[in-house]
Amino acid sequence: MPLYESRTELRRFGLGKSHKELAQFIEGHINRVASGRIRDLHVVYSDDQIILQGRSRTYHAKQVAHQAVLDLTDGHPLLANQIVVS
Repeated sequence: MPLYESRTELRRFGLGKSHKELAQFIEGHINRVASGRIRDLHVVYSDDQIILQGRSRTYHAKQVAHQAVLDLTDGHPLLANQIVVS
């Protein structure tokens, strides 16, 4: 799915949806873009920040997940990437 469609979809999906539903949407997007390389992925979404949690074998996969959220949210200013590389 091209990035511009994902952004539009998030905006459309976000209308009237709970934070939990938006977090699940973001998790699904990360799983698609990162091809499942983030284990135990969990996204915490609130009005002021997005927190990524999980585990990865490589820094590259962590970076791909981070960039997927930035692309989806037009560069959300408060994105905390707490994915552990091990």
